[in-house]
Amino acid sequence: MARPWRTVLAVLLAASAATAFAPAPRWRHQNHISCAAASPSGDAEQTAELPSAVVSPVLAQVYPALVAHKEQYGNCNIPLGNPDGKRCKTLRRLHFQNKLTEEETALLEEMGFRFHSFEDVYYECDFDEMLGRLLNYHLKTGTFQIAKKHPEDPELGAWVTMLRRLYRTDDLPTIQVQKLDAVGFEWVSTRKCGSSFMSKYREVLSYLSKVVEAGGDVRELLYEDNDMIKWIDAQRAAYENGKLSESRVQYMDELPGIDWKNPSSWA
Repeated sequence: MARPWRTVLAVLLAASAATAFAPAPRWRHQNHISCAAASPSGDAEQTAELPSAVVSPVLAQVYPALVAHKEQYGNCNIPLGNPDGKRCKTLRRLHFQNKLTEEETALLEEMGFRFHSFEDVYYECDFDEMLGRLLNYHLKTGTFQIAKKHPEDPELGAWVTMLRRLYRTDDLPTIQVQKLDAVGFEWVSTRKCGSSFMSKYREVLSYLSKVVEAGGDVRELLYEDNDMIKWIDAQRAAYENGKLSESRVQYMDELPGIDWKNPSSWA
């Protein structure tokens, strides 16, 4: 029995509608994922042309979201509470590990992307993961004296430097101190601040400490050693001009018997 023409037409229209609204093939999404992202408002999809300088898969994946976030909020520092924020965190680690190209770094800097600061490394990295990397370094070298900017793992070098800094200010959690003590971690670095500064600093520190322990007047003895006075004056001048690093300021503050920032107090 032949179907009424209205029934046939309805079937054809239904089939056409189902085809029109069927999900696009997976390959289409994969083909465009590196250059398309949801708009910040979530209302529609917007595209961002991927610069030719981008070679990192992580940057390629998050780049459209960076552009969208910058257009809406004026910056491209996406919060950590979503997948793109986590990719930004990965980008920061890749940059600190020197795994982004110079062109990629320049592109992100131009966009105003915030990279890791020196202090961020300690707070961003997982302690136990970094401790494992430190132990691996110790296994290879027989020492915990890693350079602050260790070429093979600059992130590890920065992390170790922050450990010692936080330990000096009593800001390192007790459980972390215990774990580091258990493996024989060396809390005093023999590499820090540059050999020239530290060489002279140790000389001055030793001299002043002995004078103070003996009950002598450091202020009077300083005038007997013009070379030492000149060195302290040079550090103060660098500090006043904003050219003395935070770590060196901390070291200078530990010199006993004098206020190195105020030479008039020596008299």
